[in-house]
Amino acid sequence: MEIESLSIEAFRNLTPSRHGFHPRMNLLVGANGQGKTNVLESLALVSGRPSFRTADLADVVRAGEAVAAVSVRLSGMTEGALGALLSRGRREHAWNGKKVSRLEASRKLPIVLLTAADLGRLGGPPSERRRALDRIAVACEPGLAADFRRYEKARAERVALLASAGRPDRDTLSSFEEILAVAGAAIGEARRRHIGPLGRRLAHTARLLGSPWSEVSLRLVSELPSEGSREDLAEALRRGLRNSEETDRRAGRALFGPHRDDVRIVCGPISLSTRASSGETRTLILAWALAERALLAGAAGVLPVFAFDDFDSEWDPAVLGRFAEALPDDGQVFLTSARASVARALPLPAGAVWEVDAGALSPAGSLDGRSPFVFPAAAGPEERSDDALVS
Repeated sequence: MEIESLSIEAFRNLTPSRHGFHPRMNLLVGANGQGKTNVLESLALVSGRPSFRTADLADVVRAGEAVAAVSVRLSGMTEGALGALLSRGRREHAWNGKKVSRLEASRKLPIVLLTAADLGRLGGPPSERRRALDRIAVACEPGLAADFRRYEKARAERVALLASAGRPDRDTLSSFEEILAVAGAAIGEARRRHIGPLGRRLAHTARLLGSPWSEVSLRLVSELPSEGSREDLAEALRRGLRNSEETDRRAGRALFGPHRDDVRIVCGPISLSTRASSGETRTLILAWALAERALLAGAAGVLPVFAFDDFDSEWDPAVLGRFAEALPDDGQVFLTSARASVARALPLPAGAVWEVDAGALSPAGSLDGRSPFVFPAAAGPEERSDDALVS
């Protein structure tokens, strides 16, 4: 599965146009602030992923416009058009003109992104580490998405009930806690099932990248038992929720449950969040992203698109060389760089180079002159096919 072309309207500073991409490697170069990251953000959003830059989708809409539209045409094992309409309070996806959910969009276009926002993952809040594990779990077990929705809805309703004036109705509170116990146990069991494979793949990739912390693993830190059946986890949740009711009422939030789980990279008993140097941390995050790509490929049956923003900034040149060599032999890759000469000097696969200037993409040659790519002409807005967009 590859992104054959990308069409954009009213998305940040990007010029309304359609561009065809190389099926293997696409290197986007240009000075800072020209729109390279905007291209990757558009791919993230059309694929069902959240923005890695804003929580308010109104931010991606060009000033003076009401809505931004992004669509991609996919080829290979998954053929068709996937689109998204984005604005404040609105996010709609469509596959070949028919509305689909964000989960369905993510299954049509699996993508692994590595951006500046990810570089603090090891020492940052647990939420980003949890999400990275949960993406693997949901990709392998799509039914888990419903468990996450049920859990979050029941958690919000329970907190609101506890915060209401007077004594909460016991039957209503128990019903929310039962939903939390059942859905939370499914989530907890899935995390325990998938953290081992992700950790082993991460360690393998770290060794390929020459990390001194190559013998690493992932550890799930949870208030629930580390082992046991789903019913064991559900029963532990029931007890914990009942015991935390008064504390949660005073705090105005839920202080017990799998929404507080953490995922840590460890080397034996050592947590690397405070032991690894800045460069070592970056290498481990890169290894984590490549490990996620490999596991998502196994779950989806197709290689996810891999996108790495500002990939050569502040990275050790030796690590970058090993990264280029460690890239799998197939699958589509998008890299952005403000240093075209540095990026071109790396042993990257054959592909196309794009220059991004003031939001406009233009062809800038092939990597190493190998496998020459015929750049399709950019289409104007009136020429584009909007069959992927929600009407």
